Amino acid sequence: MKKFTNKDIQSLNKKDQNLIKNYDKILTQEKVLKKSLIKLNKQKVKLKKEYLELINERKKISSQVKTIYNKTFITISIVFDKRWKTYICIFKNSDSQKSLYLGKHDLIVDSLSHYYRKDEFDNSIDFLKSELKKILISIQNKIISINNDNKILMKKKKLENIIQLYEESGNWDYWSIDNKKKS
Repeated sequence: MKKFTNKDIQSLNKKDQNLIKNYDKILTQEKVLKKSLIKLNKQKVKLKKEYLELINERKKISSQVKTIYNKTFITISIVFDKRWKTYICIFKNSDSQKSLYLGKHDLIVDSLSHYYRKDEFDNSIDFLKSELKKILISIQNKIISINNDNKILMKKKKLENIIQLYEESGNWDYWSIDNKKKS
């Protein structure tokens, strides 16, 4: 569309003049926005390219990081043997696995019960397994170590030592001195 000159605009009535001025203003804003959109699209393309490069880089090193993770972090599992009513803890990393005999069900109930209010303590297998796992996870660095060959080594092997270390850590959610056994 042909652009109006000032002389052309002045020859029009007031309503048409306002309409033409408004049209020109909109046209100017449209051009500015179009330039901004073009600029944003260029930025979007550039950012997408950077994003894809980062994803490729992450994929390249993820297996190496996973190997480091598996060497460094240890999985702790608590197993209950129904035949003998005993609990066993299994420490496992990518290269090694160690088992730790924790004790019979009744011994563990006796050892842990005085650290909980009577209404809180549940001597069910699931409750004891979750509490034992919580205890062992929080003090795992004090009871096991990893040598240069990534093998797990046991430092403490008795339940009473483990509970004592946990008690010294101050991590008990509740500890009732009234329930504590008299030694």
